[in-house]
Amino acid sequence: MFNIFETLFSKVKSALGYQQQFEEMVQAGNISGALAMMQNDLPQQLEALKQYRLQKHAINERADKATYDEDGNFTGWVKRWKLPLDYARYINEMAVVFIYGRPLQWVQNSTGTDKAYQAFTDFIKHTHFNARIRQVKRLAGAETKAALLFHCYQNKEGKADCLIKVLAASLGDTLYYIKDQYDRLSYFAREYNIRERGSMTVRCVDIYTDSTIYRCKAGGIGWQVEREVNFCGKIPVILFEQEVEWAGATQLIERQEYIKSRTADVNDYMADPALVATADVVQGLPDKDTENKLYVLSEKGDLRYLTPDTASELKKQESEDNEKHIFRDTFTPNIDFNVMSKLTNVSAKALKQMMVLANIKADMRKETHDEMLVRIANLTKAILGRVTCIELAAEVERLLVEHQYQEPFGEDVAEAISNAVKVKNAGGMSDETFVELNPLVRDKEREKQRIQKEQEAEEAKQAEQAKNNVFNYQ
Repeated sequence: MFNIFETLFSKVKSALGYQQQFEEMVQAGNISGALAMMQNDLPQQLEALKQYRLQKHAINERADKATYDEDGNFTGWVKRWKLPLDYARYINEMAVVFIYGRPLQWVQNSTGTDKAYQAFTDFIKHTHFNARIRQVKRLAGAETKAALLFHCYQNKEGKADCLIKVLAASLGDTLYYIKDQYDRLSYFAREYNIRERGSMTVRCVDIYTDSTIYRCKAGGIGWQVEREVNFCGKIPVILFEQEVEWAGATQLIERQEYIKSRTADVNDYMADPALVATADVVQGLPDKDTENKLYVLSEKGDLRYLTPDTASELKKQESEDNEKHIFRDTFTPNIDFNVMSKLTNVSAKALKQMMVLANIKADMRKETHDEMLVRIANLTKAILGRVTCIELAAEVERLLVEHQYQEPFGEDVAEAISNAVKVKNAGGMSDETFVELNPLVRDKEREKQRIQKEQEAEEAKQAEQAKNNVFNYQ
């Protein structure tokens, strides 16, 4: 037992020493040395982007074919087709739709925190959070790493404000980070370039800790470092990490591109009609520019068109089998025009069953995204309580919110209302809960107020009628 505790203490001590050395480097202005101590996955991100961007696919490296005459003299080049296929983008977009296709819902799970909850939802709208999280999910699925940066600043009215910026290699950001032994983010850095004084490009690095933000610029000699207090008390960054969405299908995609390109080459060579004639007919062929063509055939002459053999069944089967595995191995439904044209009257429930692969994949992603969304909620509360809405600090501290995903294609409204009506009529649901579950009601609170006013008006009307009945009886 002593050895276990001694080992754990040694690891913690080592981690603390590492962090102390890192902070000393930053404070001393040795930013290059500090970055060298941080983890950086730029090579993997660039390799992922090569697979994602069509112009970077390996098929584009096919060289044209040189041609030679009978004496071996070079006569020219024959074009060889290079046809990259956009499977990666399709697979990635489907993954985005099935987890963030419809906005997240944030539900209040605490009482006496209505003002804080309103501030929270206003923050979500003001920062365009729903658009940003779709963007960061798309970039993480394409290049394995992306991040949301919550930037606090003073707006034009002189008030504290916040915006959300998406960071990724494809957007010009190099991401660095240090995590502790529990996979918690201890330090984060963003390297980028800005233009100053015309066309001059300046290398910049922002380093974030729980208490301090270091703004660093590369100067003529060394680095210029400015320190800012991190008022929210948390690293204002949510790092999204995953494998590319088409992981496991890269070689199949490359094979499909090769088959497609080779087929195009063969079509160029064989698809145009070719005239075949016996030797004794060749002398009687009309000139190609003759308006009325006359073919002179001998008694045994033969004249016909050569048609290519289109029964390349093995190639067709391989291509279809490759595509099936590409979509199956990446948990992606294969949706094309013919499939969609048959779904006009399909219910949301049936549609969900048809898209079971994508739903399975989305559920797998939620295992990590749930944790990140909890961090987003906590970071948002920290910014509200310590930066933008300080007057609500105590209430924000008590606020409890929970995120809920929505179905990408919506719910079956008729079925949802029918089920709610059945439960309500059976006495298992209050009027208030019925309103909250009604998908046709957008503003739940306003609808409750309207119902209450209608009930009060109806009660007043009944009381007036009862009073008149008593008067008439007398």
